[in-house]
Amino acid sequence: MSQYDKHDIRHVAIYLRKSRGDEEKDLDRHRDELVELCLKNDWQYIEYAEIGTGDSILARPKMQQLLVDVEAQSYDAVVVIHYDRLGRGDKVDQSKIEKTFALSDTLIITPQKVFNLNDESDMMLADFQGMIARQEYKATSRRMRGGKRRGALAGNWSNGTPPFPYVYNRLTKKAEPDESNLPVYRSMIEGVLNGYTTTDIAWDLNKKGIPSPRNQLWTPEVVRRLVCDEVHLGKVIVGKKTKHPTMGTIIMKPKQEWVIVNNAHKAVKTQREHDKIMFIISRERETPNAGKAGKHPFSGIIRCAFCGNTLAIQKRSNRPHDLLKSCKHRDHWGNRCINMGISMEVIEESVLQAIMLKEVELEEAIKKGVTLDDIRNLLAMSEKKLEEIKEQEKAIDRIYSAYEKGVYSDEVFADRKDKAEAVLHQLTQEYEYIQKESDNTQNARNEDMLVTIRDVREVITESDDPKTCNRAYKSIIHSIIWSRETIDSKPTVKVNFL
Repeated sequence: MSQYDKHDIRHVAIYLRKSRGDEEKDLDRHRDELVELCLKNDWQYIEYAEIGTGDSILARPKMQQLLVDVEAQSYDAVVVIHYDRLGRGDKVDQSKIEKTFALSDTLIITPQKVFNLNDESDMMLADFQGMIARQEYKATSRRMRGGKRRGALAGNWSNGTPPFPYVYNRLTKKAEPDESNLPVYRSMIEGVLNGYTTTDIAWDLNKKGIPSPRNQLWTPEVVRRLVCDEVHLGKVIVGKKTKHPTMGTIIMKPKQEWVIVNNAHKAVKTQREHDKIMFIISRERETPNAGKAGKHPFSGIIRCAFCGNTLAIQKRSNRPHDLLKSCKHRDHWGNRCINMGISMEVIEESVLQAIMLKEVELEEAIKKGVTLDDIRNLLAMSEKKLEEIKEQEKAIDRIYSAYEKGVYSDEVFADRKDKAEAVLHQLTQEYEYIQKESDNTQNARNEDMLVTIRDVREVITESDDPKTCNRAYKSIIHSIIWSRETIDSKPTVKVNFL
C-alpha cells in the first residue's frame, strides 16, 4: 500500500513553475513526471502552469487562481515537483499558502511525500523545508545580484535579451549591434529627429513588412521605448529595481542608486541625439491630439508665455490666414489665462525672421571656428598618434626584455630606457593636445545645424503640406513662446531653437 492510498484522492491540480536557472525543457520534464504520477494513481487533474518566474504571489497569476480554487475546496490535493515550488518568498506568502491549504483540508503531494498541513508532524516538516528554501532563495538572490553587478562593472551584458538592434555575443559576453537590424534602428532615430511621431514610425515599419523584435506588429510604445533607451548610448545599467521590503512588489529605485557603466559596448546613437529625442518625446506626450497629427504647420509648437499651455490654431477657410486662439487654460481657482490670440500671419513672419537670423548667426560662428573637415583631420591624427604611442610602449617593453636577458649593460639599458620614455612622453603630450582640439566640436554642430535650418527654410517655402512643414519646424524648434496680454499691448514672439 503506497502513501497515496491512505488518502481519498480523486481530483487534483498540477502546479508548475520554473525556478531561477530552469529552462523550458526542465518544466516539460517536471510536467511529464507529475502527469505520470496522476495517471499511475488514476487521479483526474487540471494544470496550472506559470508562464514566467516570480517570487511573490502577486507576481504569479496562476498561483493566485490556484489559491482561490483551493479555498473553494475544488481539489483533494495539489501536485508539485517540490514543496518549495508553491512558494519560497517571504513569510507572509508562506503563511497565506499554508493557511489556505489547512483550512480547505487540501493535501500537497510531491513524488516523495504527501503533506497534510493539519497534521503537526507534516506542518513542522513543511515549515522546516520552507525555512531552508527561503534561505537558499536569499543566498541565490544575493549571488545573482552580486554576479550581475560584477558583470556590469566589467562591461559585460547581464540583463537578459539585449534591446533591438543588439544581440548577445556569448564569446565576448557583450551586447553587439546586429548589422542587419542597425539600419532599421537608425531610421527610427532619424525619423524622430526629423519630426515624425512614434505612431508614424510604427505605421511605416508595419507597411514595409519589418517585424518588431518579437516578430509582431510595431506599436508606438515599442518604438518610444527603444528610441529612449540609454542602453543604445553604449551603457550597461543594473540595479534599477528592487523589491519592497514589506509588500513584496517590485519598485523603481532612484536613478542615483543605479549602477551605470559607460562605453560597455558600441553605441548606436549619440548623447546629443538622445537628449533631443527625450525632449521631442516629452513634447509629444504633452501635445494635444490635433497637434500630434500636424494638422497645421505650427501644431503643437506654440506655447503660452504665462501658463506654458500649448495653444490651439483655428482653421479659417474664408480668410487668408488662420487664427491663433486665446489661451483657454484655467488655474486651480478657475481663473482663465489672460493671453490673447492673433492672426497666424504675425507668427509666421516672426518665425521666418528668427530662422533667417539664426542662419546668419551660425554662418558667423562657423567663420570664427574650425570646420567639419578640420574635426575629421584631428580625429585621424588622434588615431595615428595613438598607434605611435602603442608602438613606443612595445619598444620600451623590448628594452626591458633585452636587459633581463643580459643583452644590455646597466649603462646602455638606462640610456636607451630614458630616451624611449622621453619619446613616449612627447607622443603622449601631442596626443593630449590633439584630443583637446578635437573635443571642441561646437563648430561641427554649428555646421550640422546650419544645413538643417537651410533644408527647413526650403521646405516651408516650397511645400503646401501642413504635416510636412510641421515636421520641418519641429526638427529645429524647441518651442514658440507667444505673449499678448491685452488688445493694445505689443505682442511678443520668442523662438527657442533646439
